[in-house]
Amino acid sequence: MTPTSVLLTPTGTAGRADRTAPRIRRRRGWLLAGLCGLWLLEGRVLSRGTVYPGHTGAHHAHLVVWAAGLLVVMCVLPWAPLALRAAAAVGVSWTATGYLMAAGLHLPVWGLTESAALLVLLALVAWRAPVRAAVPAGVALAAGVLVAPVRDMEVPGTAVVVYALVVAGVASAGLCLRYRDAERARAVAAARDAERLELAGELQDFVAHHVAAMTLLAKATGAVAEDERVAASLRDIQAAGDKALTSARRLLRVLHQDAPHRAPLPGLDGVRELVDDFRRTGRGPVRVDLHVDPGFGAGLPPELAASVHRIVAEGLANVAKHSPEASAVRVTLREAERSLFVSVRDDGASGRPVLCSPEDTGGLGLVGLTERADAIGGSLTAGPAPGGGWEVLAVLPVQR
Repeated sequence: MTPTSVLLTPTGTAGRADRTAPRIRRRRGWLLAGLCGLWLLEGRVLSRGTVYPGHTGAHHAHLVVWAAGLLVVMCVLPWAPLALRAAAAVGVSWTATGYLMAAGLHLPVWGLTESAALLVLLALVAWRAPVRAAVPAGVALAAGVLVAPVRDMEVPGTAVVVYALVVAGVASAGLCLRYRDAERARAVAAARDAERLELAGELQDFVAHHVAAMTLLAKATGAVAEDERVAASLRDIQAAGDKALTSARRLLRVLHQDAPHRAPLPGLDGVRELVDDFRRTGRGPVRVDLHVDPGFGAGLPPELAASVHRIVAEGLANVAKHSPEASAVRVTLREAERSLFVSVRDDGASGRPVLCSPEDTGGLGLVGLTERADAIGGSLTAGPAPGGGWEVLAVLPVQR
């Protein structure tokens, strides 16, 4: 791979989304199953016809409450934008309340399924809806929950207070999730920007070497050229190369004006040092094995060598941070089918968070490395390994 082939690609993003989607569907399935179970249980209670003595029209009122519960539960399904589903649920809830109060049908069962579904929508709106839509939709959903006990004119005031506390708790939980996601998104963006700046510095390092060689070659060839026109062209090439180097250094100084002095570009020689340092500083008797295929890295472009070094370093740091109970770590470097495979695997617990999306809580170091792998056309994954343990695996394309 030549330095000019370092392009941003979406490689890896689709894979992380594919791993996230089944987990989201499972959570939604469990939530809907719970709401449907509550709806069936409430239907059984309502079918007994328990109302206050002297009230008529109980069956009709029970049917209204039960149907409203089902319609609001359907609004939890992702059939439309969240704000639209919240508006539909509010409309159903307020219509049922207005009808029951206008008809004078006050029930001791206030619509538990309906209230639970409204609370779910309230949490989702406070968590993920745009702010402009979240405020009115959240207020309307909260009011819909709070007005449910008012359908029963004989309800004690403590029940209304309890409902208000539940609404406040659910709204606060949704807002906390929104704040957590915003902080996470900012941290992920900062990690990606930092990795891009590092890649820009590395690009200047190895591109400057090649451009400097080109200018020296043009200067040397121009000194011995007999044709004046050829010599003039070579001098122009030399001048253009010098300007390119000057511009690159000036731009890099602007990008890194607040950053510390960059260390020399790391390479494959430092991988063994990383492993030795991990052995010395590791907690407890951790066995660390390094397996490198013969001929691995021969003639490797500097940007790939630096990426291999960074991936191994972050993989070992991930083991030290998240798997203190690990007793064995295996670092594998191999090349096959014009790709480099860099693996850091331990035998610790597999309960660590998987790097899937900004909503997850994967380490920001892995976020930066994923950005680096994507930038050079490869991919990076982190997750439970077959047979137990945890593995950070990078696949980087290479062209000789």
